[in-house]
Amino acid sequence: MPRVHNILAFAFAVVLAAATNCALAQTPAFAHPDAAIAALFPQRTFVEWTSTTGDWNGDGVLDIALLLNEVNGPSDRPMEIRLVVLAGKPGGQYAPLSASASYCRAQKFFNLEAKGSSLLVTAVDKAEDNASGHTTLQFRFNPQRGDFELIGKETVWTSGKEGGRSSVNYLSGKFITSERVKGRLKTSQEKRFALPALAVLQGFDCDVYDDGTP
Repeated sequence: MPRVHNILAFAFAVVLAAATNCALAQTPAFAHPDAAIAALFPQRTFVEWTSTTGDWNGDGVLDIALLLNEVNGPSDRPMEIRLVVLAGKPGGQYAPLSASASYCRAQKFFNLEAKGSSLLVTAVDKAEDNASGHTTLQFRFNPQRGDFELIGKETVWTSGKEGGRSSVNYLSGKFITSERVKGRLKTSQEKRFALPALAVLQGFDCDVYDDGTP
């Protein structure tokens, strides 16, 4: 009987592996990022705002992350912004890995940065001689989910010698705020909050996301 069980288990493993390979083989790949974006949004036109590269899924091939701005959209609604990550494939092709819904807006510009398996997305709302303000969301790729999880957020502002910072860690449920007045740290506060289920990049909507922080 154990021999029969082993044979059945081996057969099941072979079938499962074949099904997985078939599914991966059916994932569309494109010769250029523009072609992959056009396939993702066949009824809309998006142009690149900014981009960066990194090997987030750890397969040894560079992936590309892009912030896209809609053009020629309907005049009765704001132009949409999307954050899209395309997985690099051998031979120079790209396949969609993850894409947000309506992403957060920036009054000035965006910065993208790759750090290991993390993608840092910074929205700059103010950038003047003595004043600045920006918010950074940290997404980290989770191989088990096959998607990026939102694990942190940091907001920083300065005005002359004054400024402030708040940081949220969605893994530990920690919320820290601090304030700087005349160049010196005035207050620092740490709070705990109930951990929400980690949001993923696929379908992430900045307008409706509630992180549960106090």
